Amino acid sequence: MNMIARLLLLLLLPSLVLAQEGIAWEELAPDERDLLEPLQEDWSSLNPQRQQHLLNGARRWRALDGEAREQAQQRFQEWSQRSPDQRDRIRGRFDDFRSLPPDQQRSMRERFREYQTLPDERRLRLREQFRNRRDLAQPPGNRPDRPRPPGPPDRPAPPPPQGR
Repeated sequence: MNMIARLLLLLLLPSLVLAQEGIAWEELAPDERDLLEPLQEDWSSLNPQRQQHLLNGARRWRALDGEAREQAQQRFQEWSQRSPDQRDRIRGRFDDFRSLPPDQQRSMRERFREYQTLPDERRLRLREQFRNRRDLAQPPGNRPDRPRPPGPPDRPAPPPPQGR
């Protein structure tokens, strides 16, 4: 057992050293430095995980063709124009999706691909049906786009039954 622990330590040691030291600016390839140039002054102060994340992004960017780069730039521009609240809601939905089991994620992706192949008119009708269904699932006071129906004021909910 002691031998296995030593072997693991030897295998992990290089990655631990790199993780603590980070990536020196000079170690980056010239095209990576070109992409990350706005960060050059702050590069050494970034934590190693952030450096690696940015470097991975630069490498993915380099691998994109012209059309894919244009789409990415457009999506980034759209994202930057969203309000912080909208971004938080989108991140929350993404986190919810990522917490689903893989088979449910796969099923949702398939259904979304099918949805994208539908004619625009059909997609608009489905979106409207979904909005209406979602509104009905919320209590009247929580529906943001609908006035509260007239009637007696809400009564507080009865207390839960006591354990026997």
